[in-house]
Amino acid sequence: MGEAARASKRLAALLVLLVLIIIGLAMIVYGFTRKEVHAVSWGLLVAAYVYFALISGGAIILEGVHTILGYKGPKSELGRIYKLALWFSIASVVCAWLLIAAEVTKPWIFWKIFTEFNVTSRIAWMVLLYAIYAVILVIQLIVIIRIASGGLEKVELALAVLGVIVAVALYSNLAQVFGTIAAVPGWYGPHLAAYFIVSVILLGASGQALFSMPYAWRDEELKRFLARFYGQVIVLGVLILAFLTIWNVITAWYMPGVWITYSEIVTGAYSTIFWVVVVLLGIVAVLILALYATLMKNVIALILAAVLALISGFVNVYLLIIVHQTKLPEVLGGLFRVAPHHISTPEILIVLGAIIIWPSLYVFGQTLLPLLPGEKPKRLFIFK
Repeated sequence: MGEAARASKRLAALLVLLVLIIIGLAMIVYGFTRKEVHAVSWGLLVAAYVYFALISGGAIILEGVHTILGYKGPKSELGRIYKLALWFSIASVVCAWLLIAAEVTKPWIFWKIFTEFNVTSRIAWMVLLYAIYAVILVIQLIVIIRIASGGLEKVELALAVLGVIVAVALYSNLAQVFGTIAAVPGWYGPHLAAYFIVSVILLGASGQALFSMPYAWRDEELKRFLARFYGQVIVLGVLILAFLTIWNVITAWYMPGVWITYSEIVTGAYSTIFWVVVVLLGIVAVLILALYATLMKNVIALILAAVLALISGFVNVYLLIIVHQTKLPEVLGGLFRVAPHHISTPEILIVLGAIIIWPSLYVFGQTLLPLLPGEKPKRLFIFK
C-alpha cells in the first residue's frame, strides 16, 4: 500500500471516529436538556462518573511500574504500550469530566469553583486535583512523545512520580467526598478510601488490557506478556477487593443504621445482582480467568477477565453509590426516609454517549498521535 493510500485510509478512519464522538456528545447534550430531578441526589451519572474516574486513575498508577520502578518487561514490552496506556488514561478522564458536567445544573459556570475556591470543600479540592491530574497527563504524554530527542528522561520521571501522588490523593479525596457524609451511613467512614484505591487498580488494569489488545493482537510474544502481566495485577486486585467486600458486609452487620441499606444489597431487592454479577462473575469468575491467563499466558482468558471486571465494577459502583441513598435516617431515632430511585431515559442517553466517546476518542488519538513504537511525531506541530 502506497503512502497516499495509507493517508487516505487514515483520514477516513479519523472522520468516522470524529462522527462517533460528535454523536456521543449530541446524546450527552440532548440528555442534559431533559434531565429529571430524582429523590436520590447522586444517581446514575455520578456512578458512571466515578467509574470512569477510577479507570483513569488505575491506568496512571500502573504506568508508574514502567517509569518509576523501571520495569519494562523482559523485552521492553511495557515500553511498547506505554504511550497507549497514557492516552487511555486521558480518554477515560475526559469521559468522567463529560459525565460530571452533565450532572451539574449549570456546567457553563463550573469555572467559578476555581475563582471562588472553598478550601473547606472536598468537592472543590476534587475539581482542583482533577485539573492538576489532567494537566500532568497531557504534559507527560507530550514529554514521552518527544523523549526520543533526549534530555527529558528526568522530567518524565518527575512527572510520573507527581502523577501517582496526585492520583492517590485524588481518589482518596473522592472516597472521602462520600465518606464524610454522615447523613448516608452506608458511605460514612474511612473504609471507602481503601475500597476506591483497589478498585482503581483493578478497573484500570482491566480497561488498559482490553484497549491495548487490538494493537498487540498480531504479536504473539507481546500478547503472552500482557496476559501474564495484567493477569497478575487483576488477580491481586480482585483478591483484595474480595477481602474488602467481605469486611464491609461483616462490619455493616454490626451497625444497624448501616445494615438498613447493606441488607438491600446482600439479602434484599438488589441481592441477585450483588451475588451473581459482583460476587460470582466479578470476583470468582474474574479470579479464575485471571489466574488462568497468568499461568498459561492466555490472552482470551485475560480479555474475558477484563470484560467481566469492567462490567461487575460498574455494577458494584452503582450499588455502592445508589442503594445507600434509598433509605436515609431521620432526625428521630429509628425512623428512615425512603427515597425511591429509577433510571431515566435521559440518563441512559448521557451514559451511552460517554460509552460511545470512550473507545472512539481512544482510537482517534491512536490514529492521530504517534503512540506506537517507531512512529515519528510529525502530525501535530506541538510534537515536531
